[in-house]
Formats: sequence, C-alpha cells, structure tokens
Amino acid sequence: MSKLITDYEELKDQIRYHDHRYYSLDDPEISDREYDVLLKNLEEFEKNNPNLISKDSPTQRIGSAPVAQFNTVEHLKPMLSLANVFTKDELEDFYTRVNKRLLTDYGYEIICEPKMDGAAVSIIYEKGHLVSALTRGDGFLGEDITSNIQTIKSIPLKLLSSDFTIPDYLEVRGEIFISKKDFEKLNEDAKRNNEKIFANPRNAASGSLRQLDPKITAARPLSFIAHGIGEIQGLEIESVKEFFEAISKMGIPVSKLNKISYSIDDCLKYYNKILETRDQIPFDIDGVVYKINNLEFQNKLGKVSRSPRWAIAHKFPAEEATTEILEVSFQVGRTGVITPVARLKPVKVGGVIVSNCTLHNIDEINRLDVKINDTVIIRRAGDVIPQIIKVIESKRHNPIDIEIPRACPACGANVIKENASDWDVFDGDKKIKSLGSKQEAEFFTENHVNKDLILKEVKNDGAFLRCSAEYKCDEILKGSIIHFVSRKALDIEGLGQEIISKFIAMGYLKTAADIFKLHKYKKELYELEGFGEKSINNLIKSIEISKNIDLHKFIYSLGIPDVGESTSRSLASNFKEFKKIQDASFADLISIEDIGPKVASNIINFFKNDFVCLFIDDLLGNVKINKIKSPTLDEMPLLNLNIVLTGKLQKYSRDEIKENLLLNGAKVSSSVSKNTSLVIAGDNAGSKLNKATELGIKVLSEDEYIELLNDPKKFT
Repeated sequence: MSKLITDYEELKDQIRYHDHRYYSLDDPEISDREYDVLLKNLEEFEKNNPNLISKDSPTQRIGSAPVAQFNTVEHLKPMLSLANVFTKDELEDFYTRVNKRLLTDYGYEIICEPKMDGAAVSIIYEKGHLVSALTRGDGFLGEDITSNIQTIKSIPLKLLSSDFTIPDYLEVRGEIFISKKDFEKLNEDAKRNNEKIFANPRNAASGSLRQLDPKITAARPLSFIAHGIGEIQGLEIESVKEFFEAISKMGIPVSKLNKISYSIDDCLKYYNKILETRDQIPFDIDGVVYKINNLEFQNKLGKVSRSPRWAIAHKFPAEEATTEILEVSFQVGRTGVITPVARLKPVKVGGVIVSNCTLHNIDEINRLDVKINDTVIIRRAGDVIPQIIKVIESKRHNPIDIEIPRACPACGANVIKENASDWDVFDGDKKIKSLGSKQEAEFFTENHVNKDLILKEVKNDGAFLRCSAEYKCDEILKGSIIHFVSRKALDIEGLGQEIISKFIAMGYLKTAADIFKLHKYKKELYELEGFGEKSINNLIKSIEISKNIDLHKFIYSLGIPDVGESTSRSLASNFKEFKKIQDASFADLISIEDIGPKVASNIINFFKNDFVCLFIDDLLGNVKINKIKSPTLDEMPLLNLNIVLTGKLQKYSRDEIKENLLLNGAKVSSSVSKNTSLVIAGDNAGSKLNKATELGIKVLSEDEYIELLNDPKKFT
C-alpha cells in the first residue's frame, strides 16, 4: 500500500508542477498531449484505487454538488479598499503623508502593480492545502465560494514545495478575472447558444464566481493573480516582494508586470508605461497600484476608515461618460448586415469626442431597453470602439421606441431577420450534440463511430437584420468594391468611395470585376468633374498593374466573411492554388491551424453563392494569380523568424516593412516574447524595446534594417 501511495503522490505532484508551468509561469515544459497522458494515468489510477482519492487531486476540481446559497464568513483581517488618485499632484500629496508618518531620512521601496479590473477574493491554505475561499463582500464579511474557486486551474489545490517553508496558515488575496480574448469567445459562444451576453469581463468574472453550481463556474474561463497579503502563520517575510516571490514558488500566480520603484518619478514612469501598453495587456486594468514594500512600514502607517495609508490606486483617465441618444439610424455593411447606430449628443470619453455609437443588433437594443431621447452611459471598449453599457432610467423623458426597418435604408429591398441555425445530432431519439453549422454537423457524423446519426436543423430567432437584395443593393456593392480595391487587396489607386459611388450610379460597376472594364468608358470619364487625362491614365495604369496579384491578396480581396489578411495567407500557403480553395471540404479547411468551424463554414457558403460564382468567373478572366511554391531558405532567408516592429521609422512605413519581411518568410508579431527572433526599432520605441533588451533579443535600427533588406542572410 505504501508504494501505491508514493506513486499516487508523485503523479499528483507531477501534474501540479506542470499546471504551475502552464497557468502561472506561461512556460510549459511538455506538450498538451503529454499532459493529457499524465492526467489520463491519474484518472486510471484513481479508478483502480478509489479508496486513495484525495480532495487535493487535480481530478477533483469539480467534485461539489450545487448549493442552495452561499454562507457568509468573517475575514480574519478586513479586505480594505484603496483610495484613489488621478493626478501627479494628488500622488505627491500621498507621498508627503507617507513621509511625515514614517519620519525616515532614507528612501523606501514602492512596489507598483497593474490594478486589475476583476473580482477580489481571499484564498486560504492550511499546511499547503486549499481549505476555503471568500469574496471581498463588504470588506469584513465575505461569501464562502470555496467550491467554485476549486474549479479554477490556475489556483493550486495543494501548494508546491519550494525554497520557502510551506506555512501552517496562508491567506492570499487576489483578483479573479477573464482575459480579453477569453471574454470575446465567451460572448461569441453565448450569442450562438442564445444565452446571456456579458457587459464586460469584470461582470462575467464576478457572476461566474457566484454560481450556485460549481460546474457552471468550471465552464467559464476564469484565471487568478495574487496581489495582497492576508493572515499568515509560519512564514517569515519582510516585504510584499518577498511574499510574491514565496507564493510564486509555491505555485500561485503573480503578475509579471510588478516593479519596484524608489520615487514619484519612478512611479509615474511605471504608470505611463502601463497606460501606453494597456491594450497589449491580456486582461482589463483600470489603473496602477502603489504599495509601500516594507511590511514593518505598512504596519507603522496603519489605515484610515476602510483604506490603508500605505497604498494608493492611481486610476486611468475616465473611459465612461453620460450623454443622450438623439436618433438611431441603420447602416448597411458590405456583407449586407444592417446595423443600428445611435447618434449621440457629442461627449468626451477618454480624451476623444464621441458622437456615434453602434448598437450592434436587435438583441442589444432589447437587452439595454434603449430608446431615442434616453440618457445613457457610454464606454470606449478597448479605448477605441464606443458602446452603450447602460440606460439611466431615472433620467428617461419622452422616450421614443426604436423602429426596426422593414425595408433596406439603402435600396428599399425587404429586410430579412437572419435566423441562426443550430444543427442537432441525434442517436435515435437521444440528442448527443448541437453544432453551429450544417458542414460542422455533417463532419461530426461522418467521423462518428455510429454512421446512422440523424441531423435536425433548429431555427433560432435571429438578432441580425440583412438586406435581401444582396449585391444588387448599391451599398453592399459599394462596400465590397471598396474592400476589393483597398491597399491590402488589389491596391488600386484613384478609386475612392465617392468615385466608386458615382461609377455604380452611372452603371459602370455592377460587380468588382467591372473595374477591369473601365477603360471602355475612357471618353465618358473625361466629361466627369475631377477627371483629366493624367488622372484617367493613372487609374487605368493602376488597374492594369493590379491584374498581376498574389494568391493571398486575391483571397482577401473577395471579402469572405471573417477571412482577414492572416487567414488569407494561411489559405494561400496551405492550398497553393485558388481552385483548391474553392473546392476545399470542411475537413480540409479546419485542418488548418487558425481556421475554426465558423470560418470554414463561411468559406464554403461563400463559394456556393450564385452571384459570387459568376463574379469570380468574370474576375478570373481578368487577373493573373501568381503561383505559390514551397519556399526554401535560399529564397526566403528569414523563413520562420519571429520579428517585431516598434517605434517610428523615417524611410519606410510600417506596412512596407511588414510586407517585405513576410515576403522573405518572416512571421511579424505585435508583441515581444521569448520566442521573438529580433526587433526592428525606430524612434520612440518604448516598452517593446525595453522588453527586447531585458530578454537579450537582437535589436536592429532603421539603417540596419536597410542592410537586412540588401542581405537578409547576414542577420540569420
């Protein structure tokens, strides 16, 4: 029996170690497949030895039954909230107060952290085992959410052995959050399944934590990062930094963005750096936090009311504002989707004047219960796209219902409410799967052991409006042609939006392929305002040049839904010929790394459209698609190198550099990591350059980049 127990503990420790490498350090040592084998071995062991199963086993994360309600528990130490500052002057006031109370002649360390925008929790370990977890609550009393916390894979059920002694009692405070990427996927899945759409990652994280059924929490992509110290017994530490180092070695995630500063200037540099790189941080933050690092100094400073004197939150500029909806109009996109747009009383949000705001679709209008003349709170999501997050009902006056159009606002054709379809898979009378497209469902049944499965289409009430005229609608046609001639597609100069609209109205353009017939109207063009001999000749010349096109640009130019530049390149490099892409099966498409079921279905359905088929036949008679062959290192000396561009270059645009690097086989990334091969840095390069220096990654100046163009092998 002792040998069995030893083997069991070793297997669990192995999995805990790899969980820590994956979830906490973002530095896995084994493949997903190898990890799955370890977990399978553990499951088999526990199946054969059920009497040995322990609560701290990685297989027991979802072992609790739903609860009727959460119990309220008192925090051993209050979970204080932080006071806020918004300006340099306010930060200096905080610093002055600290100096007066500490009465010290020498400097002290300040630990700077990103202020995460999630749900605060307290997690408690006894002798290395997770025993309970509480929400912040009112700071004094929190709700017992232990069963839900146990489902979060980044939180160890048992602490790892480390250089630090595992304490008898350890309370770690931190933030439960959902990353931006996972939040987008969560809402996409919710839309597809006609489920609740979350307003923001913070609400999604908080709501997920308070689910009475742990299985629901387990299905949500929750993560955890520690940022605070609670009650500790049996661990000698003198600073916050030491605490973070200790718990990190025990397997608890700590932010890699934390930094020690020594002055207000250092703090402000950190604040500006985090603010500048905010979009690149994978989770939502709303400021930074400064804490006195020394714990003895923290005790000396104490607290006031519900806030500590030894810490302060430096909030980012407000990103929300209140304004009024003046009217709602409907815009037709190039795919035919009709989108409601709120016209707002202009308001400044995060330094930008906002006067328009998308309402997305009918579901969003209903969810917000928004009406014309409403007073609303708007937010610039991701600091760019404004969205309405709430109607202030107490200020509602003279509300006017938003009238959903029955006719296309551009062409007058009937508007159809696009029904989303699920395809349910039945084994006899039992439903075993629900999938998002017919192609995905057929693929599932073809690859299932039981070939006699039955497919049934289930129509769901759609949230999107679409023009029924398709490409006969001038607005859809205009959008498709604008995309077709854009720089990343055929790159035809001289065809702006106004000119395209004029040519459509005059009957010159009925499809994008008609661009190659514009030379027939050369005499007529002379009579149009703004067209002279030079401009006409330049336009015709640009059209002629565009006829010789690379496959990935041709694919991108077609405007297939959800097929952007990156996916177009993947399709081109994998299939090599356009005809093979047209004829590709669902299985062929999803075998490509960055193509999922939705995009694969979109590609197949696009090439089934009768109008598209005629348009492409016409198009292929006018363009020459360059053949693709498998590259060699001699032909592409930068093959598979991961290169990052940062800063402003004087002689080349960012897109010119990117295009050249891609032609030479390089992969161009937006962020610096340990996998980055080299960085090309211009003026004001900022944080990416700093990170490259820290990681010892080769950095090229603009002049060295020019040398790279002339002799790429020199830098490989």
